[in-house]
Amino acid sequence: MEQEGRGKRSANQLQGAPVQDQAVRPVTAEQPRIVRSQAKSQVAEKELSEAYRVVVRYENHAVRGLAEPHELGSIEQLLRNDPIYPLDSIRLKLLDSGTVEDVPTRDAKAVFFVKTFDGDLRHRALHFHEHAPVVQGLWVRVYFYDGEMIEGIISNTRDFVLESGFFLRPTDPNGNNTLVYVLKGGLKDFHVLGMRNVPKSPN
Repeated sequence: MEQEGRGKRSANQLQGAPVQDQAVRPVTAEQPRIVRSQAKSQVAEKELSEAYRVVVRYENHAVRGLAEPHELGSIEQLLRNDPIYPLDSIRLKLLDSGTVEDVPTRDAKAVFFVKTFDGDLRHRALHFHEHAPVVQGLWVRVYFYDGEMIEGIISNTRDFVLESGFFLRPTDPNGNNTLVYVLKGGLKDFHVLGMRNVPKSPN
């Protein structure tokens, strides 16, 4: 039994050291901000992985941005020259500003669907026939007025003759372009190199 005369202990003394620490330690508000930042980063990464990286190249400049696949169609659908909407313009989330705009394609040289916006300036395009990916269609070589030349596969339909543009799948497996929408107004020359058919499976 405690002797009288020593006085009563304060509330803090009764709580003990660990409880006192908990009572006076400030509560930080940084952690929720970090969690929100991580969530935003994950959403941005998912958006970037699902969207098409697109470069609309004109004679003197280029516009870079992200395009939603559900607004254009799959790569296979585009290669058949069957986009969901006509490509007089293409809706992009611009890389520089983050705003969404309908970018006109009529006066463009071509619309490039790329693996990365950085590219590789040291890469030299490969031009060959035998070892390229097997994609059914016409093997063509196109020359632009600025001197660029691209080889690839186009759909074997009348669209590339009648329409103002056509989709081309480059045959260089190590190149940065996965698909190119070629505007015929920017072409200097066009050569058909051959036909590419998917090999028949043995019976």
